[in-house]
Amino acid sequence: SGQKPAPFFAFTPAVPCACCRVQTLKNGGIMKIITKKNAPIYERDNIRSFLLIAESTVGAKHITTSLVEMKPGGIQKPHRHKTEQCYMILEGSGVMEVDGEKATVASGETVFIPSNSLHSLYNDGQTTLIYLSAGSPVFGMEAERELWPLNR
Repeated sequence: SGQKPAPFFAFTPAVPCACCRVQTLKNGGIMKIITKKNAPIYERDNIRSFLLIAESTVGAKHITTSLVEMKPGGIQKPHRHKTEQCYMILEGSGVMEVDGEKATVASGETVFIPSNSLHSLYNDGQTTLIYLSAGSPVFGMEAERELWPLNR
């Protein structure tokens, strides 16, 4: 009936979501701190994605970050978006595909994913693959709801 759905996290610049804490700085600014334990989480296809820095969590306007744990056999299905992104592999290894080109990636490596590139990641190893994803510009609230239909 013309009403917009409520955001999946109630955030206003003055009141961050309950998943982060705010520290006032001596210069009058603020520092927002979020922990993996309190981050919104999305689980599917043997992956757990923790939404860390985002518009919906801390009011980020220029970057979105998430920490992803991918069990053996886990897959980040092929997808694309306007946001440029990078995946820094923290633990494990897998097969990264960007625009039809595949490469094995492992701990210590970072993959750059250009805007609108079709990309996916598959854990073909025997251990959990963990990566930190960073994207800019920010995905934004609407895309966050679509990409992270949260389980908590």
